Amino acid sequence: MSKFAVPDTLVLKLEEVEKNTDKIDTTVYIFYDKRTHHFFVRGRRRWSPEHQSCTYSFQCEFAKDLVDFLQYIMCKKNTVNEVLYNYDNLPSDSNDVTFEFLHDYDHSDYEIVAYDNMRFSKKGIAETLRMLRNVFNFYK
Repeated sequence: MSKFAVPDTLVLKLEEVEKNTDKIDTTVYIFYDKRTHHFFVRGRRRWSPEHQSCTYSFQCEFAKDLVDFLQYIMCKKNTVNEVLYNYDNLPSDSNDVTFEFLHDYDHSDYEIVAYDNMRFSKKGIAETLRMLRNVFNFYK
């Protein structure tokens, strides 16, 4: 059993909302590991009986690379829901944090703020990622 980690960790959830259907097309969770100095991405395209998408996991060192990735996977015609969570139960090893874990604990009890139907903005996302990198809580 792994130790439970950081008492508080900011996790950003982005949901791409299809313009024509108002359905969630892509869900991405992003967090920053202060110990490894990397951003971690856990995502999945929509899941339904017709679209059984697999989850994916990536990491990168620089926010610019993550912004480029997000801009690539999200259609600029669609809107984005942004939710900032404070998870207090993440495993100590970021590699153990899965999409399923984040999705299972995706609850208003952990929510700090949410903005719906926002336009994807490279500048806005870059600022949010900078905040994720710089607002942290080391555990002991």
